[in-house]
Amino acid sequence: MGDRKRIWRAEDYLEAIYAMTKKGEKPGIRKLARILRVKPSSVIEYLRKLDEQGYVIYKRGGIIYLTDKGEEIAKRIYERHRLIKEFLLEIGVPPEIAEEDACFIEHGLHDITIKKLLELMKKLKK
Repeated sequence: MGDRKRIWRAEDYLEAIYAMTKKGEKPGIRKLARILRVKPSSVIEYLRKLDEQGYVIYKRGGIIYLTDKGEEIAKRIYERHRLIKEFLLEIGVPPEIAEEDACFIEHGLHDITIKKLLELMKKLKK
């Protein structure tokens, strides 16, 4: 389970950076700390690890960018999250619970399950 939690944490960081960038916001240490509910020092430490692994470019002064490798993962997780949240809202789950549950579920579902969920959502929209 330890490896899975590490992967989930990395995905959460990448997704948060991607979401900020997608909204036109500059990813920052304090914003990431607030979103991820950790201390700014923890964000800095983890960004350094992600930088070493080639997922982000992190420079002193708060310069944070996703690499192509990081963006690929971030986009996949972001889209999973969006799809799962949309589904949960569709079945009547309150928005704040749908958001929380989507964060939890996005990491564990198999790609085939996500594909089937996407197909179901397309049918429901028709």
